[in-house]
Amino acid sequence: MKTPIALLAVCSLAAIWVSPICAQATGGGLAPPKLPSLKVQPKVATKRDQQANSSYMQTMTISPEVVIEGAATQPLPALEATMLIVTMDTEAKYRKRLEKYDVHARETVTIPAVDNGARRTIEFKESRTSFDAWRDKTNVGGAVYKYFVFGLRDSASKMIVYFETNNPQLDRMVKLKPEKREEILKLATGAEFPKDFN
Repeated sequence: MKTPIALLAVCSLAAIWVSPICAQATGGGLAPPKLPSLKVQPKVATKRDQQANSSYMQTMTISPEVVIEGAATQPLPALEATMLIVTMDTEAKYRKRLEKYDVHARETVTIPAVDNGARRTIEFKESRTSFDAWRDKTNVGGAVYKYFVFGLRDSASKMIVYFETNNPQLDRMVKLKPEKREEILKLATGAEFPKDFN
């Protein structure tokens, strides 16, 4: 007999202050760009809705955004924000007992330069998935939100000045191997997302 899962939720991480933000130079002798103190808060909200004429199929609406705030008296240069949304295959998880993840969406947004660091909310495109909400071997498949990967670049140098994810293994790996950030941020929509980073 099927057992329903809870209808959730909002997934977000606490805001982080970085002072100053400074990217690591990755070759070519380029000096890493420096920014004033900056508060960066990527977050993803999700909403589940029951599909008509089905007791088990649901639709998930995924709404990513990032809040950026700097010092009120200091200008900020143009930035580029990239957000990856990673989903989990429900049939693989509950029917086959396998972990399978895919890049559901990838978007880069240009953030214009400003004269002061007033709080700004940058919204990414909303997306939707369809999935079987029952966590048992009758699951017919679909995809649910699992992780986000966020990167912020200096528009002029294209260097990463901020990186965040709610995938614990990836977070640990990029602290040891920061060059892997580029590799992950370049994953295209539809690409398979690694199930582990050990």
